[in-house]
Amino acid sequence: MEQDRLTVEKVAAALGVSKTTVSRAISGKGRISVQTRERIMEYLQKHNGFELLRTLRSPAAGSSNLALVIPAHFVQLDLPFLRKCMGAVCHTADQRGYDVLLCYADTHSAPQLERQLADRKVDGVILSRTVDNDPCIHLLEKYRVPYVVIGRVADPSVMQVDNDQLAAAAEMTGLLHQLNYRRIAYMGGSLLYTVNADRLAGYRQATQQAGIAVDENLILSNIETPDQRTEALDLLLLQKPECILCCDDALAHFVVRDLQRRGIRVPEQMRVASLYDSELLEDMKPSVTAVHFDGAALSAVACRLLLDHLSGKNPPTRIIHGHQLVLRESTK
Repeated sequence: MEQDRLTVEKVAAALGVSKTTVSRAISGKGRISVQTRERIMEYLQKHNGFELLRTLRSPAAGSSNLALVIPAHFVQLDLPFLRKCMGAVCHTADQRGYDVLLCYADTHSAPQLERQLADRKVDGVILSRTVDNDPCIHLLEKYRVPYVVIGRVADPSVMQVDNDQLAAAAEMTGLLHQLNYRRIAYMGGSLLYTVNADRLAGYRQATQQAGIAVDENLILSNIETPDQRTEALDLLLLQKPECILCCDDALAHFVVRDLQRRGIRVPEQMRVASLYDSELLEDMKPSVTAVHFDGAALSAVACRLLLDHLSGKNPPTRIIHGHQLVLRESTK
């Protein structure tokens, strides 16, 4: 009966180590010290932990895997950030002997992630986006699996790697005001995502600091589909803005192309800028002014942070990367 009651949680609590460390000692996979492994195996032998050994050493047991979670609707988009994120995470994980499992989640549920956690397929998880009341975080806390987020969360104890999105958006908006554009329209995605909420907050902050009253008619958010993009641009053009500030590269790419389709010349008749840069915007004619972040470096740091935690180190819980404003033809 004792061996039936013995669990990874009980072993971890008794020895003052993490559940991941216990699992690695038993499975023989992953990095832990020889002394720690021997200590755990000695405890199991003393407490008849043969059933636990058999279970965690079976082929179905979880082994040296990380999960990378991306928003479900992103699979319909060809976004440079996601390619860079996946490439950097896979490369960094491979250097430490880990494989990466990809799974999707929306703003309300994460069934793929829950299956991976319930089946103990992963040692840790990387969230490529954060949302308010994030279902992924609820699951990770429930299953007590280590994780890191690329983005911002309110809990300071959560490992997170981010750019200062609010400051970057404020800086870009301020630059556009310095170029003497006062009626700057804003187009953004779902405000459930913290990155979009922070970028809009930065736009508002810089507009007020410039001594300009925020015109709510110039702000349209929660734009996610092609039809919504077209409708939003129709509405904003009625307000006669001088410049359109887009929350990301995909939206800015659409706006420039749609303006050209309508016979509106950029930048002669309308200026366009983006709060995220990529080759989509650099290679356009005209090229688009944008905030440049290093998405690959950001994702690699997030992966290393998680791996350091899994190896027993005590990494920082929050790392902020810098940004750069790139002035191009679309705002001249």
